[in-house]
Amino acid sequence: MLKLATDRLYLRPPQFGDAAAITAALSNYEVAKNLAFVPHPYELQDAVGWLEKQPALVHPFDQKFAIFTHEDQFCGMTGFTKKNELPSLGYYLHPDAWGKGIMTEANWALIKWLFDGPGATKIVSGVFDYNVASMRVQEKLGFQTVGQSVMHSLAQNEDFAHIDTELTKDAFEHAAPTLAALRKNS
Repeated sequence: MLKLATDRLYLRPPQFGDAAAITAALSNYEVAKNLAFVPHPYELQDAVGWLEKQPALVHPFDQKFAIFTHEDQFCGMTGFTKKNELPSLGYYLHPDAWGKGIMTEANWALIKWLFDGPGATKIVSGVFDYNVASMRVQEKLGFQTVGQSVMHSLAQNEDFAHIDTELTKDAFEHAAPTLAALRKNS
């Protein structure tokens, strides 16, 4: 099984045993409202249905990872969805993990893995314009704003302005060449 690690975290593909933890995170409206494709309320059968759609072996541009502390505490999810032949980064954290630099660290490990291994010319992503914390995560990693669009939030059943971003390997290596440098600049 593919596994990525930092000194505080490890990331691995999601498993059916993660369904309750995924549900606990995504059933929180403050989490769900920041994601385009997550309904609210979010229930266990939603997590199970999503997990059933995750193949065991996938293209790196479609790879998802559950995030855990080394004490096996579920923190959230991060990963890529293939979009127009590019990896599109998406992520969320359980509120208990907010404000600790966990998502920045997890995404650093994930992005480093993709650029150093499977390779990509760039990564695309974005945030709803009101999601300042998520935008800050991307800025620390070197993402640049490349446009604005409108995206629907399923949990809120409403359209919102969306900041479109992208990251090149050079921008990533300049912004966050090592985890120590990333933490120093945070």
